[in-house]
Amino acid sequence: MIVRYVCSNGKEYSLIGDRMRATSGNFHKYEWKQNSTEIQFGDSVYGFTKESVKYSITLTMRGKLESRKAMIDELTDAFEYDIVNATPGRIYYGEYYIDCYISGLSSEISGTWNNWTDCKVDIYCPYPFWSMEQSKSFYPDSAHKGEEYEFLDYPFDYVYDYSRPAAGSQHWIIDHYRNSNFKMTIYGPCANPRITINSHVYQVYDTLEPEEYMIIESRDKTVTKHLSNGTVRNIFAKREKKSSVFEKIPPGELLVSWSGDFGFDVTVYKERSVPKWS
Repeated sequence: MIVRYVCSNGKEYSLIGDRMRATSGNFHKYEWKQNSTEIQFGDSVYGFTKESVKYSITLTMRGKLESRKAMIDELTDAFEYDIVNATPGRIYYGEYYIDCYISGLSSEISGTWNNWTDCKVDIYCPYPFWSMEQSKSFYPDSAHKGEEYEFLDYPFDYVYDYSRPAAGSQHWIIDHYRNSNFKMTIYGPCANPRITINSHVYQVYDTLEPEEYMIIESRDKTVTKHLSNGTVRNIFAKREKKSSVFEKIPPGELLVSWSGDFGFDVTVYKERSVPKWS
């Protein structure tokens, strides 16, 4: 199992390496708090909420004292880079990750032989879910890319007509147990792009020129337009309001429909309270 910390500046640190290893701590714990009212016998539950999560782990470092000191200094710089920029880093456990800040660190050097250093690390996770991403690209009909455009070419005459699927219509399977947050990136050129997933409509009333794109983030409830010169505009007000563009994507088999005149990517965040063991 790969366990690593990635600073918001992109630097990565393995937490199960030879010179630094997480020797204690537990990412596999969680708690939901019930929303309930007392009744004559027990409670009547009408929902659950989840607060931010805090973990504590111990990183054991080995090697020469000077190299251990240098590693602690480097880690401190990385941890505080996230803090001062208010931009979270990430802890990865296998394919799952959680956004986090390292809110505390304390070090202890071994007494007798001075050949290891223990660092207790406090981890604060404002959004209390671990995520694994599942992504799919939907190409404009003119591109003829991806497996959706590989057509059956049999040398025999069948009664069925094996032909190209309808423009702007594809199936996608999300293997999960709950509705999922997502990131949707729509590429220009297009005007007022409209995407239907099963029966739900996602639409933004704006025009994208070539090399422009817009991003819908359901977690942050944001809609942004990215111009070719690097400018980013908030186009939250241009979203369709009768059918929420932030509606979570359901699990199972999906029918994704659009005009076929433009392309887009969808990344689904499959969230769990704890990362999978395998």
